[in-house]
Amino acid sequence: MNKSVIALVVIAAVAAGGVYYANTQAENAIKQQLEQANQSYRNMAANGEMPLISMSYQAVSANVLTSTYSISGLDVSVAELGSVATIELITAKDVNPRKLSDKGSMHFSGAKATDAALQMLPPDASEFVKSLALHGDYSYEYKDNGTLLFKQQTRINDEFSLGYDFTFAQMQQFWQYMREFSALSPEQQQAIVNDEGYAEQIMAKLITAALSNGELSIENNGFIERTLAMTAKQGQTPDLEAIKGMALLNISMLEPLPQQMKDALAEFVTKPEKLKLSFSFEKPLEFAKVQNGELMLQLSSPEAFIEFANLQLKAN
Repeated sequence: MNKSVIALVVIAAVAAGGVYYANTQAENAIKQQLEQANQSYRNMAANGEMPLISMSYQAVSANVLTSTYSISGLDVSVAELGSVATIELITAKDVNPRKLSDKGSMHFSGAKATDAALQMLPPDASEFVKSLALHGDYSYEYKDNGTLLFKQQTRINDEFSLGYDFTFAQMQQFWQYMREFSALSPEQQQAIVNDEGYAEQIMAKLITAALSNGELSIENNGFIERTLAMTAKQGQTPDLEAIKGMALLNISMLEPLPQQMKDALAEFVTKPEKLKLSFSFEKPLEFAKVQNGELMLQLSSPEAFIEFANLQLKAN
């Protein structure tokens, strides 16, 4: 074997070792964050703020070359009840377990209630919940001009989905605060989170931001009908047709709504498949003006707010 081949083998071995080390360090960072969360839950339980919640997992993996990290077999337990929910897989991409990245995405699949949780429900409801599995996708991207794009979609089996897509503005102060926070050690982060002023610090940064535009969407593929059939069987609600009749009557009495919105709601109630609400402010809606009431003084009626937000509602 010539010297050049030997050199290549050595370089490859060193590179492989470096990647392995980086992956191991990233996996340890994820495990530290999970333990940090568990410690936070223990502290709150000790103070009587909530029942003791704990998380465990089967495996954690990281690939720093593709910026992909995953947790498999996540189990959530609550005090004496034991395991109440499990998630098959959580995968994050383009994120960094040690600092805040300017963009990233997360996917989870197979979130289900366990037998311990199901036993607390009536038999019909227990069978219904047992048949459900949650799946979700989230993504965000922060830009240098202070814009933050955020998307989310949560699905129930293949029967129902709820999604939203928001664009925020003026997020510089909040993002800088979160960057500094994520750069701290787990112990330092824990101390800040446990401080009574933590929530106020977060709100003080968020209040400087604004909302530019967005949309919310619902897609139903039999889930609403199946849910109402179950609750009607238990005597908790009228049957589907009776609920539709009451809903249509209520929609007709919503005087402030434009007729186009009434028609869209009525169409969805009659045939519940898709519904999308979108909004786009001419100027970003500043959270500070909402908090101090200044915005409400400018918008004296629902009609004024609909026009101000350019609200649009579409069905099917």
